Amino acid sequence: MLSRRLRSVALGIVLPIALGAVLLVLPVFPPIDLTHVSVPSGADSVELAAGARYRAGGLMRVLLGDHWRELWTTPLKVAVLKLHDFDGGLLPIKEGGGLETRSLHFVSRNGHRYVFRSTDKELVRLFNYGLSRSLVARIVQDQTAASHPASALVAASLQAALGLPSTHPRLVVLPADSLLGAYEPRFAGLLGTLQEAPGEWLPDPAPVDPDIKETEAMLGRVDSVPGNRFDARGFLTARLLDFLMNDWDRHAGQWRWAAIPRDAGVRWLPIPVDRDQAFARYDGLLLAIARLRTTKLSRFGPAYPHLQGLIRNSVALDRRLLAMLPRTVWDSVRGFVVARLSDAVIDSAMDRMPEVYRLRSAAMIAASLKERRGGLASIATEYYQLLARRPEVHVGVGDSAELNYQPDGSAELRVSGELRRLVPGETELLELRLYRGLDQLKVSGTKGGIEVRVLDSQGRELRPGTGGTPAGTAARGSHRPGAGASG
Repeated sequence: MLSRRLRSVALGIVLPIALGAVLLVLPVFPPIDLTHVSVPSGADSVELAAGARYRAGGLMRVLLGDHWRELWTTPLKVAVLKLHDFDGGLLPIKEGGGLETRSLHFVSRNGHRYVFRSTDKELVRLFNYGLSRSLVARIVQDQTAASHPASALVAASLQAALGLPSTHPRLVVLPADSLLGAYEPRFAGLLGTLQEAPGEWLPDPAPVDPDIKETEAMLGRVDSVPGNRFDARGFLTARLLDFLMNDWDRHAGQWRWAAIPRDAGVRWLPIPVDRDQAFARYDGLLLAIARLRTTKLSRFGPAYPHLQGLIRNSVALDRRLLAMLPRTVWDSVRGFVVARLSDAVIDSAMDRMPEVYRLRSAAMIAASLKERRGGLASIATEYYQLLARRPEVHVGVGDSAELNYQPDGSAELRVSGELRRLVPGETELLELRLYRGLDQLKVSGTKGGIEVRVLDSQGRELRPGTGGTPAGTAARGSHRPGAGASG
């Protein structure tokens, strides 16, 4: 009798859940497309809402969040891009974009390169065709409203204030125009930002290589070509700005790199791109539940979220590029960022928004940035300590490394002129990746309290006989506390 009742109760719970799950994935809706507005011939501007579909009632706002819905659904006047006139005329050359943004690359008749990036996103591209027509796809697409539709404009101003390579994005609407050619059906009538392509705006001196590289290509040069270095200090500057803006989506694909001549070699300058997640506000009941597992879906405000939410997409790259920067450099860069981003600079950046957005969001964003600026030392110190536990240092084929154990248990690591002091209690494990083999490493002193693993470029432990055995190298490529004295 009891068993029958339990089965009845279980079915009463399981069946509605199963039915709800089926309804979520049934392909019953038409495909989602970006909104294309009609632009009258010869018009200089049009009035439109960036995302009228993100309008929501009370219950939906409770479940899926307020986000920045008011901005997305409020009409604003936007300039029409004059393809024949802008910078001598614009010609499309290729379609770009990742999984979410629809983008089109242009070259002007004056030889400059530009990129148009849609303001609205296509999150349904994360799904196959059938699932993209389901209710769950609509729910995911709705999260576009968590991003600020003018975030790129504000971020560019703040980047420029820190001396970071930046662009000058402007909100425009692409008209229907024969110059778009085969791209016209997908891009005519779209709202988006037009900005210079990465590398069009760089400080002197001019790059030694006109091609702007993606992160993987840049690291390939650093690892294989002597005299190539990346600008770790500039990268840290940009990362601290990421923290201030709550921009958690800073994986390797969100950077470009310019080769700048320096010290008889090349210094790769970081160019932050794609600021869609700056100032993002993921609120609502369902997002609060999702945040228990996906911490990066945080809500921008005056307080920093949990550190893991800010670094989840970037920690692997950060661990490599910031490995040789000591605490003093972190403190110096943090002081520079705080000093440069004064109240006046922050307030001026808010003026880059269209007026209707500025009236509805500038005060909140500016106040939050100023509050977060005051807490930058704390969050930066927390991140420094996290990265310092297990630094990952790559020694390219043209470089060499010296590891000198100190009497107090610390170790000094020198890689081609750069020095990092590693302290027990702060650093547990140092990973050294040698691209040419063990003969790149020289070890001296008595091993202390820091474990050292010696690896090849693929992450495999190096052993004696694979490129030579430096003095003091342990048999399995590791230096462990108490393993004995080195020569």
